[in-house]
Amino acid sequence: MVTAALLSPVAFRLVLPSQSSSKYKPTMCCPRRSNSLNTCRNKPDSPPLHAFQVKGQTQGPPKKNVTEKRLKQLHLKPRQLDIIMDTFGGRLQNGGLVFQQHFMIRSYELDPDGKVSIVALVNRLQESALNHLKSVGLHADGFGSTPEMHRRDLIWAAYRLQIEVERRSSWADVFQGEIWISSASAKHLKFGWLVRDCKTGETLIRANSLYLMINKKTRKVSFAKEVGAEIKPHVMNCDPLINQDKKKLLHLDFDTADYVRTGFKPLWNDLDINQHVNHVKYISWILESTPHSILDSYNLSVMTLEYRKECGRDSILQSLTAFNKDGTDHFAEDEGVEFDHNLCLEDGTTEILRGRTKWMPKIYGEGLKNKLMST
Repeated sequence: MVTAALLSPVAFRLVLPSQSSSKYKPTMCCPRRSNSLNTCRNKPDSPPLHAFQVKGQTQGPPKKNVTEKRLKQLHLKPRQLDIIMDTFGGRLQNGGLVFQQHFMIRSYELDPDGKVSIVALVNRLQESALNHLKSVGLHADGFGSTPEMHRRDLIWAAYRLQIEVERRSSWADVFQGEIWISSASAKHLKFGWLVRDCKTGETLIRANSLYLMINKKTRKVSFAKEVGAEIKPHVMNCDPLINQDKKKLLHLDFDTADYVRTGFKPLWNDLDINQHVNHVKYISWILESTPHSILDSYNLSVMTLEYRKECGRDSILQSLTAFNKDGTDHFAEDEGVEFDHNLCLEDGTTEILRGRTKWMPKIYGEGLKNKLMST
């Protein structure tokens, strides 16, 4: 909610020199208190404030190629310069079928381990997908709506996300993301996303994301062959980065869950342009019911999410988590630990999301080589 700032009854105004003054010596004075909020009105004889220029700060036309000159002064190699120029833009590759973009990890994207958070990574995935659609001329309005979708009042809604994390970057690291449309039809759109380390070329993340087309008013899945025809020329036929997890995602309730957190209420800031809670927010909520011992000692390795229902601003949710024992009563620590997740309305009537995560011990993700060498 946008709130108006209250104006203080005491305001400062700039006293301008008269036209006959030979020297410019601006001073500040404090006017008397006024019951009116408009304490900054100019006198009739005063020149307009926007016409006043401070001596010694004459503004002229901007110099050409200033940015290029400054970048050259940094003595950057061509590849480094290329990365900087591409960080906020991106470029099309493979005949326009692949969109490549570089991202720098920001300090506010880090988790307590000093690594980029999974929430920040999925936000980057969403950003890359939208930039890709825009770069090929398929973005008309909203979150990636094509021109035909805009005419029919249709939008995209996340349905399934599968992500595998090999390693997460640290602050100020630059990674290269490549995204492409792996399949499309009259009702769905699927992306493949590959992330590499810019310095080493090491693969960091693989992901598949599937979106369904829904009507903006009825919020029901819609079909439009014309939309499929719009997207078809931009589909890259290739093998999927990740084989689809065919293992059924389980439904949890209060009795079958091992960990429960209640009272999650979306904030105004959690809504996106489609007037529902952005699907990335759900990840934060399922992590809140994950045991702290797992968050402290394990790294998220695999995450599969299935979005089953929208939730809005007035929803109150609960997050349920259970150990996935796969029919056994023990865990092989070196094989990781799996959890089932469920988000639903607090009254239990509506299921919002099902998910599964796999976590690997941090020593296996980062320090296994040192441990093996010491034994």
